[in-house]
Amino acid sequence: MNTTNKRLAIALVAVAVWVAITMGAGLLQVAPGTSLDKFASEQLVWGPPAAAAFMLLVAWVMGWRDLGFNRVRPAGSWRLLWLPMLLVCGFIAFAILMDRPVPASVVLTVAINTMMVGFSEELAFRGVLWGGARKAMPFWAAFFLVTFLFGIVHVLNALMTGQFAGAGVQAFNAMLSGAAFLALRIRTHSLIPVMIVHWLWDLAVFLVGAGRVGPAPVADPMSQFTGGLLIVGPMALYGFFLIRNERVRQGWQDDLLARPSR
Repeated sequence: MNTTNKRLAIALVAVAVWVAITMGAGLLQVAPGTSLDKFASEQLVWGPPAAAAFMLLVAWVMGWRDLGFNRVRPAGSWRLLWLPMLLVCGFIAFAILMDRPVPASVVLTVAINTMMVGFSEELAFRGVLWGGARKAMPFWAAFFLVTFLFGIVHVLNALMTGQFAGAGVQAFNAMLSGAAFLALRIRTHSLIPVMIVHWLWDLAVFLVGAGRVGPAPVADPMSQFTGGLLIVGPMALYGFFLIRNERVRQGWQDDLLARPSR
């Protein structure tokens, strides 16, 4: 096995352990049938930070220094975040218009939890996994592998919520948003702006449901699918637009590092 294939294999194993830590801790914290917005708004979630700590340890031990913890290059690439940030503002405006006051303590809890989820998921998929896949595989194969795996792990949320159809729709929507996140990772040569967007995206979405009184309604999967497609679909199209240029794709392995990682 050559060096690049070995790195990808280690990255895949690391992601599998990351999933086990994230889901295992979640199952220890919640009762079956707990909705994700209720879970994220009522207590601090320990799975994502624990899984992120594991990933950072793996990266340190393996000497991986190309995960994207560097400044955006070029600096003007920050402007590429306009569409996801526009959608985030739309979610927040919708939450305000619903006129369901949310206690400051709930906002703080959701903010902390979604920040850790955004950091942990981006580190695992657009950091560690992408770092291995992009060097071992052709561009589109690596792109779709990371995007698919990021989406499919969301099916496991059904172990907590008990809503398998809804988790499947969530997985599909996660693939769409994941394609946009990875495209932004490629275009900015940095993981930092994607972590910020991911955090604010989840925060805005969860705040829409955080002020709900009583049990969460069970949405029709087809309505969830249609709504998600209308909202997240443009994000995915925008992501593919960002990497339409062959010259951009040819630079996919280059984060403009001062020194290569082993």
